[in-house]
Amino acid sequence: MSEAGSSDGYDEMSCSQEDTSDPEEEIFDSEPIRQQTQTFTVLDASECLALAQKEVDEVRELLCCSEEVASILMRQFRWNREKLTEEYLCDADKVLKRAGIHQGENLEIVHADGAVAVGGTSQPRGSLPDVQCLICYETSADYSALGCGHQFCNTCYTTFLAHKITDEGYNCVFATCPKPECSLVVSERLVHSLALPADKRAIFDKARRIERSYVDDNPNLKWCTAAGCGNAIRAPKGHLGVKCSCGQRFCFKCNDEDHAPCSCEELAKWMVKCRDDSETYNWLMSNTKACPKCATSIEKNGGCNHMTCKNSSCKFEFCWVCLGPWRIHRAGSYYSCNRYDPEKEKENPEAKKKDSSRAALERYLHYYTRFTNHHNSLKFEVEARAKMEEKIKEMEKQGDKTWIDCTYLKDANEALYECRYALQYTYVYAFYLPQGGNFRTHFEMNQTELEQQTEQLSEMLEKDVSEIHRAEVVHCFTMAKTRLTNLLELVAVRGSGSATDTSGGAGSSSDP
Repeated sequence: MSEAGSSDGYDEMSCSQEDTSDPEEEIFDSEPIRQQTQTFTVLDASECLALAQKEVDEVRELLCCSEEVASILMRQFRWNREKLTEEYLCDADKVLKRAGIHQGENLEIVHADGAVAVGGTSQPRGSLPDVQCLICYETSADYSALGCGHQFCNTCYTTFLAHKITDEGYNCVFATCPKPECSLVVSERLVHSLALPADKRAIFDKARRIERSYVDDNPNLKWCTAAGCGNAIRAPKGHLGVKCSCGQRFCFKCNDEDHAPCSCEELAKWMVKCRDDSETYNWLMSNTKACPKCATSIEKNGGCNHMTCKNSSCKFEFCWVCLGPWRIHRAGSYYSCNRYDPEKEKENPEAKKKDSSRAALERYLHYYTRFTNHHNSLKFEVEARAKMEEKIKEMEKQGDKTWIDCTYLKDANEALYECRYALQYTYVYAFYLPQGGNFRTHFEMNQTELEQQTEQLSEMLEKDVSEIHRAEVVHCFTMAKTRLTNLLELVAVRGSGSATDTSGGAGSSSDP
């Protein structure tokens, strides 16, 4: 429980009684509940390389081409082997030309190991005749060419490729012959024969690695967004939230943080709206509120929204979010903290003086305060997770429990974080939902149940270790995970994102 002063007497607050099974026998997993029904795979660098090499080898055998040609073709077709095979069998010449692969007589000139390879045949280095470079127009016998035969001195070729690598980064693998009308892709052999600076060559070599292309150019794969993590995520088209084995969660579609259940478009509009209301944002970011009964200043120092006034003559229990009495937030009571009630505006005698923009701001503030509250509460949950090992050690000292016996607290904290994390975005989703309708009613009902369960779990985990009971905690966090699953499944059935409301309510064109 979060409060400015000390309090007790909340042991009677229990979790929902809908599930009557023995909580000690319930099976639970610390893996976030959202990932249990999602079909994505985490791949490390070696797995990406193995999968990419397997694809290249199969294409090489199928099309009877070299490994280099197979790699270029797979990059060109964004690792869609079916499409490549279909088009290649229909018109191989067209596919090879489009990919910048040389056909016909090989006129390649590459210097290596004191010799020069002309058309694949090694000759003494001094055997080349002098030619005029097509860039600097200087005459030289130290020049190179691709299979197309367009000859450039090695100095100009090196400068050209260095600029390509600098300007295009990893896309330098698609660099073509310096002659403007030629589309032949520069070969790895030619690049390695030139005296490129070490940093430029390192970039080129990294870009040429097929596992990088396998992820970068594949619409079903993305690198983990965590700094320093080399893992990739494979997910089907249209997939949204994913979690890497390193712990990083992000949206597979927009690369932003995971924002289920709201869509990428809704989140983008929401963030713009939040930035535009800068003064409102600054006011809402305050961590201090007045007690609704005696006006004593209260500071929130935990993730739980159950507050108790520190004034000894008051001790009023209220909700940090809506400032209403906490008794209406208990399980089994009517709970409306998550709902925006436009009727409240009508009850206010000053409401008639408000113009439409003020009414819109009031509605926005309802959802924003709840979004921000859960977002800020996450900071406390993170701190609680960091202190969990200390709490587990303390529980070991107080009885005959082992570390394994107490790890359910880590599972509970993980579930709490997942629920709190999702709840913040449920308010973004609700903001853009059309007013009225059965779906909105069902959504808010599920949101209410999840929020109640989350607050109960948060309050349980903030108790002193002597007041924590394993059976109650396991039951509570298992129910919280079930509530979260129910809400996300409800949204999934309806479809990702909200329907546009043309009635001037949520999701109307007036909402940026």
